[in-house]
Amino acid sequence: MKQRGFTLLEMLIAFSLVSLLFLALFASFNTIGHSWDAADTRMNKTEDMRLISDFLRRQLGQAMVVKIKGEKDGGVYAFEGTSTSLRYAAPLQPLQHQGGVFLVELDIVSGKNGKALEMLYAPYRPELTWEDAFRDAEPVPVFDGLKDASFAYFGAEEEGKDPEWSSDWEDKPLYPQLLKLTLADAERAWSEMQVSLPQVSDYGK
Repeated sequence: MKQRGFTLLEMLIAFSLVSLLFLALFASFNTIGHSWDAADTRMNKTEDMRLISDFLRRQLGQAMVVKIKGEKDGGVYAFEGTSTSLRYAAPLQPLQHQGGVFLVELDIVSGKNGKALEMLYAPYRPELTWEDAFRDAEPVPVFDGLKDASFAYFGAEEEGKDPEWSSDWEDKPLYPQLLKLTLADAERAWSEMQVSLPQVSDYGK
């Protein structure tokens, strides 16, 4: 019985089918790889959001009522803020082993990947103004890549007035009752952060 071998056309068809199979497998593996990378990136961003939110919530929750040097005799309370900047006094968590109170400034600025959150800090000295205290302070990056970020304040601007939300809290005789920090990156809005603040009456005037 005479055996028949493969023709050239059959070989070309077989090679073409094998090539198509390998291309399909490569595309599938490539898609799976991209999916894993995207999922890993989302997980890392979610972890970053959680860590930064926890740090800010703990840090802001430790705000204290103290006075610093101001234009008026007797000093001014160490708390002021706008929609893009916040100054307050508190123990600073990363430096708590050093003890003491720090003046802290959080600023929303332009970053490489959108808006960024930066921090300045300096040891609290009541005889210094904000500007004197932060004169040699270097900004510390907290997070870059924000699409939106803002501070807001809830409280009565004067004794006897009804409390309300405001984007500005400067030159006020009282601390606001609540501080709100809103953050969002390019993909999602972070959980809104509201922190209760100490009141002057809690410390005595």
